[in-house]
Amino acid sequence: MTWFSLVLAVLLGVPLPQARFDSGIVQVERYGNATARPLVLVPGLACGPWVWSAQIHALAAKYDLYVLSLPGFDGRSMIGGDDLMKRVVASLHELIVSHHLKRPIVVGHSLGGTIAVLFGETYPHDAANIVTVEGGYPVAPTQAERNAYVARRVALYGGISQNQLGEALRKNMLQYTITRTSDVDRATILAGRSEPEGIVDWIRAGLTIDLTPRLARITVPFTAIIPFDAQIDPYNGFKTAADKQAAYTAWVAHTARGKVMLITGSRHFVMIDRPRAFESALEAAIAR
Repeated sequence: MTWFSLVLAVLLGVPLPQARFDSGIVQVERYGNATARPLVLVPGLACGPWVWSAQIHALAAKYDLYVLSLPGFDGRSMIGGDDLMKRVVASLHELIVSHHLKRPIVVGHSLGGTIAVLFGETYPHDAANIVTVEGGYPVAPTQAERNAYVARRVALYGGISQNQLGEALRKNMLQYTITRTSDVDRATILAGRSEPEGIVDWIRAGLTIDLTPRLARITVPFTAIIPFDAQIDPYNGFKTAADKQAAYTAWVAHTARGKVMLITGSRHFVMIDRPRAFESALEAAIAR
């Protein structure tokens, strides 16, 4: 961590890790109780461990926390090459095997949730519990529609400079996905440390796929924690909370032990908007 990053972390209340190391293409920060059950947290697009700050503070005494950073985000340089999704789940597998993590819980948000679901499908015996926080559900029903959606998202970030990224993320994403303005301001500063190239590459890698056909490979408890905001969610195709819960319930039904937990009064970043409600839902998911 650079001195600038250290000062920024202190000023913005981001927890400082006990250890930091690489596993494949991901960087891992370790927090919490080394004698406790391992809990792996995977952040979403343009995010780093800071997105889980409240949970790191709340859960550190109870869990051995491993928080991932993807290349291209949170000040990390983007990498070259293809098969980002395949490489990132292999990196998570490497973490679990090399550090002998027993009965780990893997939790991902948004793009991180898609990674958690793909990990559960690819390595079905590695984790004892998979939790996705509004991630993995296909962005559209057909490949053509998913490709078109991705093209529209990529167009928002392709070709912009580094110093334009924070404001672009605020304008196109953060102001709609986080409720409180102060939290949007903080996220804008931190997410703006990502690289435009990384944003584009991860959108293409993570949002074009439909994980539904292989969900049956996940036989451990699989929980989708989903927020609902009456102002924003109708623009995403869910007019009511019941509509959203029904759609996700049908999706998780492809797994042997799927369950949906709904948190109302929150936008996409539910761990920021309603941290205590989210942590209660997470504990309930782990208890399954």
